[in-house]
Amino acid sequence: MRSIRRSQAWMITLSLALLAGCAPVPANPVESTSSEVPSLPQAEPVQIEASLPSEASPAPPIRDETESRFPEVRVSVMAVGDIMVHDQQLEGAWNAASKSYDFLPSFEHVKPLFQEADWVIGNLETTLTGKEARYTGYPMFNSPESLAQTLVDVGFTAVSTANNHSLDRKEQGVLKTIEHLDQSGLLHTGTFRNAEERDEPLFLTKDGLTMALLSYTYGTNGIPIPEGKSYLVNLIDPDLMKKDIARAREKADLVAVALHFGDEYVRLPNAFQKKTAELCLQYGADLILGAHPHVVQPYEWKTVTLEDGREHTGLIAYSLGNFISAQRWDYKDVGAILKLSLYKGENGEAKIESAEMIPTYVYFSRPKGKRSYVIYPVPQTLQKLQNGEKGLSLSKEAIQYLNKLHEEIPVHVNLDQSKPKAS
Repeated sequence: MRSIRRSQAWMITLSLALLAGCAPVPANPVESTSSEVPSLPQAEPVQIEASLPSEASPAPPIRDETESRFPEVRVSVMAVGDIMVHDQQLEGAWNAASKSYDFLPSFEHVKPLFQEADWVIGNLETTLTGKEARYTGYPMFNSPESLAQTLVDVGFTAVSTANNHSLDRKEQGVLKTIEHLDQSGLLHTGTFRNAEERDEPLFLTKDGLTMALLSYTYGTNGIPIPEGKSYLVNLIDPDLMKKDIARAREKADLVAVALHFGDEYVRLPNAFQKKTAELCLQYGADLILGAHPHVVQPYEWKTVTLEDGREHTGLIAYSLGNFISAQRWDYKDVGAILKLSLYKGENGEAKIESAEMIPTYVYFSRPKGKRSYVIYPVPQTLQKLQNGEKGLSLSKEAIQYLNKLHEEIPVHVNLDQSKPKAS
C-alpha cells in the first residue's frame, strides 16, 4: 500500500479505515477443514490521530476454530520388576583398584533398549542407607548408593520403593534411601519423609501427557512401621489407594499403581493379587505394575465398571519378575520388560494404546574367576547372535536357554490376548 505522508496525518475518516481493511490476506494463512472463509467483522467508525507507520501492518491470520488444542501425543514406557543386590552381586561389582562398586556392566545390553523409551520404571527392592550401615544382601538388604546413579545412567526415570524390604534398615534406611535417590536425580514413590510428601503423587509428564505413579506393598517382613509414622511406607489399603488414585486423577491423564504382592516363586497370580489389582482399576487406575513373586507372571487387559457406571479398561501385569538379582534357576533368573505406548488424542482422552512383554535373562558367569551378572534382552540378543555380532559372551547352554525362553515366555504371559477396549 502506498505510503501516507506525514503532512496528511490529520483526522482520518471512516472511509480510510475501510480502505485499510481491504489489504490482501496472505494466501492460506492456516489450514482449514471448511471451504468457507470466515467473514470479517463489520468495522465501526474510528478516528486515528497522530502519524501512521509508513507501511500498513499486514492483517492478522484468520484463526481456524477447528484447530485442535490437544494434538495427538504418544509416550513410550518400559517397566521392569525387582532390582535387587545380593551378596554375590556385591562381590562381582567390587572394583579393588578404585575401591568402589561398579554395577554398570550388569546393564550394558539393556541400556540401548532403554534409550528408545521416554520413561523407564522399576522396583528398587533394597535400601541405600550408606556404607556406615554395612552393605549386605539377603535377608536385610543395603546396597551401595552408587546403584542409584547407575540406574539413572542406563535410562531409569523412576523407581517404586514400597516393598517388603523397605524397612531393612528401619526408619533411617528409608530416609537415607530417599536422600541418595534425590541426589542422583532418580524419581521415586512408595516411601516418604513425611505425610505431606506422601500425599503428593509422583507425576511424569511429556509433551502434554501426564501419568501418575503410586506404589504400595503387602508388608515389610514383620518389621513394624514406627508408631505415628505410617507415611514412611505405603501399605496396600483399599481406602488409602482409593483416595490416592482419586487425588492423582485430578492432575493426571493416566494413573499407574505399583503393587508389591503375590506368592514368591509362583508363576500365576493368586486370588489376592487379582482382587487388589481389579479394585485399583475400579478406583480409576489404568495400569498395574506387579512385583514380589521373583518370577514372571501373566498380564491381561481387564474391563471393570466404575462407581459412576462407566466401563473402564486397564492393564494388569501381575509380576514382572527379577530384573537383576543373583537368584538362579526355576525362572528366578528371568524377568520381563513391559513395553507400553501411551496415547493422548486430540480431544484430550488418554489410554494405553499397546503393550508387549520382552523377556530378559540374567546370565551368570565367572570371567577370570570374578562373579558377573549381566541382563540380556532375549529377542534382541538372539537377533544379534543370528547377525553374527560380537561382544556377546554367552555359553552354548545359555544360548539354548534363550531360545527356550523366546518360545515359552510369550505364551506364558498372555493370559488374555484380547485387545484393549476404549476407556
